[in-house]
Amino acid sequence: MTKTVTKISPFSALILAGGQSSRMGQDKALLNLNGQSLLEHMQQLAWDSGAAEVLISRNQPGFIADQTQQQGPLAGILAALEHCHSAQLLVLPIDTPLLSVFSLQRLLQHAGASAACFANSPLPCVLPVNPTLSALIHQLLQNGQRSVKALLAQLNAVSLPVPTTELLNTNTPQDWQLCLSLLNTGEHYAKA
Repeated sequence: MTKTVTKISPFSALILAGGQSSRMGQDKALLNLNGQSLLEHMQQLAWDSGAAEVLISRNQPGFIADQTQQQGPLAGILAALEHCHSAQLLVLPIDTPLLSVFSLQRLLQHAGASAACFANSPLPCVLPVNPTLSALIHQLLQNGQRSVKALLAQLNAVSLPVPTTELLNTNTPQDWQLCLSLLNTGEHYAKA
């Protein structure tokens, strides 16, 4: 029996690294993970997943800055859309270092021409890049809705089963230590 593999269309990746990291107490993008910064790690993950380009939303010189401040991840996505050259955008949060290429490619395959995410987790997600997306984000922001979850609901995103511990969000020093422990023991891949 031959297994059919769905080809992934060319896509852009966006790493959201513009948060204040207040719960972590230091810039999450600069945390050291196996000799590289977390930002470098997430960029490599995006390239390894097949991205045609990797964009970085980070309110610092040399990166894509939000056009409207204090509007959360939607502002980062909106600003990045002006730089995106693909019909699909894989949006990665800076603080989920346990994500695997396999899970991200699965998400991209199931998105097709629409949006996709994992159940009960708005990030990472895949968004269709078109004028409707920009207009929808503008509308949500004007209505005071800053969440990616609200955007995904408006787009009727496909929701996939969660890939084990890969969605561990490292917001605090304790979360970071758990992440490092899982990486060292390889437990985060045990159930994938």
